[in-house]
Amino acid sequence: MKAKRAAAHALLLAACAAAPVLAQESPLGISVGLKAWSTQWTTWGYADVVGGGRVITEALTNDKTVLVPMLSVRWRDFIGSVSAIGSTTYSYPDGDTVSRKEHDVNLGYFIAPGVAATLGYKSLAQWAGPNNFKLAGPTVGLSANAPLSGAFSLYGALGLGRMKPKGNVDLDADYQLSEVGAAYNVAMGGIPKSLTFTVGYRTQVLKSKEALPGQDARDLTQGFTFGLVAAF
Repeated sequence: MKAKRAAAHALLLAACAAAPVLAQESPLGISVGLKAWSTQWTTWGYADVVGGGRVITEALTNDKTVLVPMLSVRWRDFIGSVSAIGSTTYSYPDGDTVSRKEHDVNLGYFIAPGVAATLGYKSLAQWAGPNNFKLAGPTVGLSANAPLSGAFSLYGALGLGRMKPKGNVDLDADYQLSEVGAAYNVAMGGIPKSLTFTVGYRTQVLKSKEALPGQDARDLTQGFTFGLVAAF
């Protein structure tokens, strides 16, 4: 039971992306990690049409790898984590740029061995010139991991939320996050007690409600992730 409970160290890292760690005698555990996310980002905007009016447009920005630092703390079956994506600037094919940043806080509880339910708060911002698109709101999530042979395991995570506007673009948005992948754990026998290497695929969707009357607009970020988590 202790071995299964100790997996809580990394279950919430990277906004509920799970990863296993070794068992520990202490009920308290701390993990720090860094995840590289190779992002493909398609975002949306407006374009004027001949004769008046506007339409929703979508454009793929340049691929960019972002770094996601992470910290999680476990006390028995209770877990908490914080993660962030710093200010990052992307380019459109025509040379225009758009920037974004994100922050996540999650609290959770192991409802079954290897399965954690979470409540969280997410904030994000996107800006291009005078357009300042800020969103924040509560999230719910479910994370799980399953051991395979030896030090290998599989992990998965799902998050959902409803975001409220904070900037000058006044639109609510539905939020969805999913990640699946594999992990490999290396026992260190000291400080840190273990290192966990992960590789996965992560998808994040923001669906802005009523961007035009009767039309929603979708913002999609997806790509492979590569992570390293140290458990103490």
